[in-house]
Amino acid sequence: MTTVIPLEQETNQLKASSQPNEVAIEDYDEFRRPPILEICHKHQSATQFAIADTKVDLNKNNLCPCCGQPVILTQLPLTASILDFSFNGPGVSLYFDFLMFSSILISTFIIICGIYDLIASSLGDTCEILNNSGILECTNNFYSKYAKANQDNKDVDIAGSVLNFLTTLVLIVLLFLYRKRINILANKIDEKSILASDYSIIVENIPRDAKEEEIRQFFSKINNREYKIQKICMGFQIQEYLRILKQKQDQEKTFTKILECERLNKPIPPQLPNKVDLTQTLDQLANQLDLYEQNFQTSLQFSGVAIISYNTEDEANAVCKFFRATRLHLILSQVMRVIGKRDIRRFRDNVIVVSKAPEPGDILWGNLGVTLLEQYKRKLITNLATIFLLGICFGILFGLSYGQFSMTDTGKGEDLSQAEIVAITVLGVVASVLISIINNILAIIIRKFAELEAPATKTEYDISAAKKLGFAQFLNTAIITLIVNLVIIKEGEKSYFAVIKQGGLNQDVMLIFITNGIMPWLTNLFDPFYLYKLFMRYQVKVQGQSCNVTQQEANEYFAGPIIDLSKKYAQLGKTLLFTFFYAYLLPLGPLLSLGSLLMIYWVEKILLLRRDSKPAPTGSEMAEEMIDFFGEFTLLLYAIGCLVWESILNETIFPLTWVQFAIAILNFLIPIDTIFDIFWKTEDISTQEFYETQCYKFWDDYDRRNPITAEKAIETFFKSTTAGQQQQQVDGRGNVAIMMQDYKKQDKKKKYKNKQKNED
Repeated sequence: MTTVIPLEQETNQLKASSQPNEVAIEDYDEFRRPPILEICHKHQSATQFAIADTKVDLNKNNLCPCCGQPVILTQLPLTASILDFSFNGPGVSLYFDFLMFSSILISTFIIICGIYDLIASSLGDTCEILNNSGILECTNNFYSKYAKANQDNKDVDIAGSVLNFLTTLVLIVLLFLYRKRINILANKIDEKSILASDYSIIVENIPRDAKEEEIRQFFSKINNREYKIQKICMGFQIQEYLRILKQKQDQEKTFTKILECERLNKPIPPQLPNKVDLTQTLDQLANQLDLYEQNFQTSLQFSGVAIISYNTEDEANAVCKFFRATRLHLILSQVMRVIGKRDIRRFRDNVIVVSKAPEPGDILWGNLGVTLLEQYKRKLITNLATIFLLGICFGILFGLSYGQFSMTDTGKGEDLSQAEIVAITVLGVVASVLISIINNILAIIIRKFAELEAPATKTEYDISAAKKLGFAQFLNTAIITLIVNLVIIKEGEKSYFAVIKQGGLNQDVMLIFITNGIMPWLTNLFDPFYLYKLFMRYQVKVQGQSCNVTQQEANEYFAGPIIDLSKKYAQLGKTLLFTFFYAYLLPLGPLLSLGSLLMIYWVEKILLLRRDSKPAPTGSEMAEEMIDFFGEFTLLLYAIGCLVWESILNETIFPLTWVQFAIAILNFLIPIDTIFDIFWKTEDISTQEFYETQCYKFWDDYDRRNPITAEKAIETFFKSTTAGQQQQQVDGRGNVAIMMQDYKKQDKKKKYKNKQKNED
């Protein structure tokens, strides 16, 4: 259940039926100066992670002219269940569920192995013995006291090895059960909301000279069965249009700088263009954009991708099932083509790919039509660039570790001075903080790399970025730290000493655990980009009519940050991999990671419900890919870690540890996700509602997301919702429900108005 907490806008500007600055959606100008503050507040309210207030009538005062979203919203309580996030699709809900599942995985290790390892390590005195004997400088502090290296390691810890083996088996069972849970949660969330994607399919590799009418005829009658198509949204190659749009937005920002200099009576910097020339450039760019938008069907090439919406979800599912191509189907298709028979699964001579459509906001329209070969070529380049970046990181961390080594290399039997111990500790702290900074830089660069790969959907982009980023950050955090500590050792020194000594691997890894436990939620809480937005909001309000930013810029300042799932999943994945790889060596580390995940959960939930903007709805594919990738790698690295640390600390490996490693390898190599999909994955229950009765409930639709058709589609949607507001209601999810007894009559009136408008 949720409680109603009215937003500030509900009690001031947004409640009024008429405003002096009221702007109809057809008159909205994203580049106007000065910005209208009322629109900024409407956009701020409309983009919050909240649901539409069920008590509010929809009219032009209660819809944002920028995005067409409702502006009177009901905030969810901080104790809201993740199922209450269903209005935004499964994406965000499953991220928070994965966050809690990660905590369960770490808690499982702590319960089975961690408590035993902490007790066994605390009872040991290896560090003290080495220090007293003068063999090695080893400070008896909390991270050395509760490290596995402090345990008596003359003999193999059989009990510890058995517990590690049991932990691996339990984790495999938990991962399998969680796959089922994702499937169940996604279906529950899907049942709670009806979206445009429920009725839609996406078709790829259509001939690029095909017209909409030909596509409609082909997909309206399949295998002698009639299907009712409600809408077709064509994807066009709009790269040039987006380039011009980006250029205009950049030039508008430059124009803002010139106006700001004039307002403050400051000289205009010489690198800025002349105001008159810039005005002419802006007019030319605006005219080019208008031409594209008015004549996009003739001026833009079809990308070969179309989204087709049917009248029922069963129809969409049936079409998908019919065109689902197995290897046998593709072979038969080629045979039929050779013998001269027509394959009805082909569009003309093209083998088409048909699947359920992603959410409208998930599609990256500018990347539609990029060939698979081109995508693979870009992925190869970005992967090589990522490896090069990791090489640079290795060099930086190697230098810091060598500095630590040079301070500790005083000769056998010589004690370190207090100043040297402090310097070594400071270098360790600097290295751990630097790793955190490098990881943030990697996040920015790798996400840019993922953009260059030109994925067709935001989910594909997020998956690619999260996998690369999570694994790169793990290598930068865990493996590079391990290598530099085991490589930079004194001649003849045991690897065991490199782990336990002052400034050694134990200290470096524990400092990383501490930094990693604080930095993620702290940087989210004090986001510098959000602080800058707050400053710019204040400037827009104070400057009033003298404000020189555009309406679009002002709207962006007033909207909250948008949750970045690729970065969030990468952070989670890195934490899991790092924690389980070093769990055997430092059993205190998983406790710090668990505390960090709990803090991240509540900080991010509070920020989502009280500060952030709602992201575009996404499906469950991201969560499924993340559990397959990071879940299997977590098991594998846990087993590898047990092998590595046993071999270093005990100089021998217990046979059961080899069995644990073999099971982890087997789990990694077997396509568990494919087997699960075949035998256990259940399909969601199709809605029995008709598209024509539900389309007015869709706050997100494909034509409103397609950049080339968005402005006209939002205007049409605005008119359709305001035309019959006396017959509209809002359901429990904040969607519009139109009283259907007058549906046909209303539709005819709308067509008549459009006809009149065209004749005029």
